[in-house]
Amino acid sequence: MSLLLLWHALLAGALLAARRRIGRAAFLVAALGPVATVAWVVANGRGVLDGSPVVEVLEWVPSLELVLDFKVDAYALLFLGVVGVAGSAIFLYSYRYFGPSPKVATFAGTMTLFAGAMVGLVASDHLLSVFFFWELTTITSYLLIGYDDEKAQARSSALHAALVTGAGGLAMLGGLVLLGSATGTYHLSEIVASPPEATSLIGLAWVLVLLGAATKSAQFPFHAWLPGAMAAPTPASAFLHSATMVKAGIFLVGRLAPAAEASTSWWQGTVLAMGFATMVIGGWRALQQTDLKLMLAHGTVSQLGFLFLLIGAGSPELLFGGLALLLAHAMFKASLFMVVGAIDHEAGTRDLRRLSGLLRSMPAVAAAGILAAASMAAIPFTFGFAAKEAAFDSLLHLDVWLIAAAALASVLTVAYTGRFLLGAFGPHHPDHEPAGTDAHTPRTALLWAPLSLALGGLVLGFFPGVLYPLVKDAAEVVYGEASGKLVAWPGLVPALAWSFGSLALGALLLWRRPLLDAAISGVSRVSGRLPSGEGTFRRFVAGLLSFSDRTSSLIQNGSLPFYLALIAATAVVVPSTAFIGGGPTIDLPEVGTPVRRRFAAVLLVGAVGYGVAGLYGLLGGPDLSLTQLLVETLAVSLFAFVFRYLPADFTVPRSPRVPKIVVSVAVAAFVFVGGLITSSVQPEQPVSDTYLAESYPEAQGGNVVNVILVDFRGFDTLGEITVLVAATLGAAALVVPVLRKEDE
Repeated sequence: MSLLLLWHALLAGALLAARRRIGRAAFLVAALGPVATVAWVVANGRGVLDGSPVVEVLEWVPSLELVLDFKVDAYALLFLGVVGVAGSAIFLYSYRYFGPSPKVATFAGTMTLFAGAMVGLVASDHLLSVFFFWELTTITSYLLIGYDDEKAQARSSALHAALVTGAGGLAMLGGLVLLGSATGTYHLSEIVASPPEATSLIGLAWVLVLLGAATKSAQFPFHAWLPGAMAAPTPASAFLHSATMVKAGIFLVGRLAPAAEASTSWWQGTVLAMGFATMVIGGWRALQQTDLKLMLAHGTVSQLGFLFLLIGAGSPELLFGGLALLLAHAMFKASLFMVVGAIDHEAGTRDLRRLSGLLRSMPAVAAAGILAAASMAAIPFTFGFAAKEAAFDSLLHLDVWLIAAAALASVLTVAYTGRFLLGAFGPHHPDHEPAGTDAHTPRTALLWAPLSLALGGLVLGFFPGVLYPLVKDAAEVVYGEASGKLVAWPGLVPALAWSFGSLALGALLLWRRPLLDAAISGVSRVSGRLPSGEGTFRRFVAGLLSFSDRTSSLIQNGSLPFYLALIAATAVVVPSTAFIGGGPTIDLPEVGTPVRRRFAAVLLVGAVGYGVAGLYGLLGGPDLSLTQLLVETLAVSLFAFVFRYLPADFTVPRSPRVPKIVVSVAVAAFVFVGGLITSSVQPEQPVSDTYLAESYPEAQGGNVVNVILVDFRGFDTLGEITVLVAATLGAAALVVPVLRKEDE
C-alpha cells in the first residue's frame, strides 16, 4: 500500500515538474496511478476476500506514537476498486477532453495527487492518518474546482467547497481526537471492535464526526457546495463529485456506524432524517435545472442522500444494499458526466432547451447516455435496478415507512432522468435557437470512456452476481454479518412493487410535462422566497467579513499602547482565575514615587537585569551570568542611543490614564503573585535532576544549558528561530521596496 501511495506521489510530482513540456499527454501518464490501483486490487483481492486483510505499518515518529497504519479489508477494497476503475476511465477521457495548454498538466498532476489521497483515506486504519488524507482531498479538490481561476464563478465555487468541507474536517478532527482519547486507541478497527460506552464526551465526539462526514458528502443542510463545484471541468466533476470525493464521507460513516449506533441513541434516526431530506431536496432541485451538468449535480446530491442513509444508518441489512448502490452510482454517474462533457465539447452548449438532433448526429454518445440513465432510473436488467432492489428489500425488512419515503424520492429520480434524456437527445424548445445540429460522434476516449462504463452497467445488470462476493464480504467485515441478495430479477416480491410504482409515477410526471413544468414554476416562486443553501452561505460570508471589518477597526486601531494593553489583559485574565481560586493571601509593599525620566527608567530596568545576572552567578551559573550581563549592557546601550532623539521626560498621554493604570497594576500583580505561588510549588522530582542525569548519556553534552537549548528544547529553539526569520522576512518585505524607491 505504501508503494501505491508513493507511486501516486511520484507521478504527481513528475507531472507538476514537467508541466510546461508535457501538455495534455500528462493524462496518459497520470492514468498510470488509477491503473496501478486496479492492478493492486486485482492482485490482492482474492486474499482480502478470503479474510486476510493487507496490513502495513509505517513508523514515522515512534516515540510520539505517530505512525501510518494501513489495513485493506473487503470494505476498503470495494472503495479502492471504485477509485481505480472510475479514475482509469476518466483520466483517459481527459486526454481528449482538454486542449493543449501548460495548465492541463498541472490539472493532471493535481488529479493524480487527489487519487492518491483517496487511496490513502480508504486504506488508513489510524484516525490521524484518516484526517491527513481527508484534508488532502479538500486541498486538491479546491485546486481542481478553481482550475479556471480567471473566472469569478470558479474562484467562488472553490472557496465555497473548501470552507464548508474544511470546516467540517476540523470538526471531524475534534471528534476523532475525543474518540481516541476516550477509548485509548486511535485505530479504527479497534474502536469498531470495542465501541466506547455512552457518555456525554463520546456523544459530542460522534456529533463532530457526523458533521464532518455530512459536509464532505454534501448532506442537507451542507449540500449547496456540490452544485456550485460544477464550475470545475467535467473530468473533475466526474471523478471528484460523483465517484470518489463525495464518497469519502459515506465511507467514514459506514466504517464507524456500528460503533456510533452502539454508543448513542440518536445516530440512526439522525442519519435517516438527514439522508431522506437530502434525497428529496436534491431530486426536486434537479427537476428545475436546464443545464445538463447542473441537473446531474443536484441528482448526485439526491443519490448521495440515499447512500448516506443506507450505509451510515448502522444496519447490516441497509449496508449491503447501500454498497451495491454505491458501485452502480459510481458507474452510471461518472458515465453521464462524461456524456455531458462530450455533448458540450461537440455541440458547444449544455442547455437542454437548445440541444436538438443529437440522437441522429451522435448516436453512440446517445447510446451511452441512455444506458447510463437507465441504470440511474433503475430500469430492469440494469445494474442500477439490481442494486436498488437490494436496497429496497433491506428497507422493507426494517420498516414500511422507510421504503415508502425512498420510493417517493425515487419518483423524482425517474422524472429528472427522463427530463435529462429528452433534453439532451430530444427536440429543442421552440422558444430557443437550436444547437448541436452539426455535432458529430467523437471517435476517441470522449466516446469510449463513458460507453465502457455504461456497457458495464448493462452487463452487470444481467450478471450482478459477479459483484455479490465483494459486496457481501464488505458488509460482513463491518458488522460481522451480511444479509441481502444481488440478482438480475428478484421475482414477484414486495420490493419490486415499490420499484415499479416509483417508475410508473415518474413516467406519469414525464407524460404530463406541462403540468410538471407548471408545478415546478409555482413551487419555485414560493421557494424563491425561502433561503437557499448558496444564498445562506453568501450571506454568512458577507456577515463574517463585515463583522471582521468592524472588530478589526476597533482592535487594530494603530495604537501601540492599546495593543500592549490588550495582550497583557488577555494574558492575565485566564490564569488569574486559577490563582484567585487558590485564595492566596500576600501583602504587597508600598509603591514608591514613580520615575518620570526616561533614562532613569532604563537604568532601573538594567539594574533588574544585572541583579538577575548576579543571582545566576551565586547559583553556580557563570556562563548564564555572563550572557545576562552582555545582553543587559547591549540593551541599555541601545536604549541610550535611541533616547538621544526622544524628550528627556515622559509626556503626559492625552488618552485616559485610568484604563492603562488598571492594566499595568493587573499585570504587575499577576506576575508578582504568580511568581510567589509558583515558586512555592515543590515537585517530587525536579526537572533539573532529569536534565542533569540525561544530558551526557542522551546528548553527549557536558554543558547542560547547551543540551537543554539544542536537544531537550530543540523544537522550542527551532520555533523561536522560525519566528525571528519570519519577522525578518516581513520587515524586509516592507523596508526593501521603500529603499529601492528612494534609490530610484
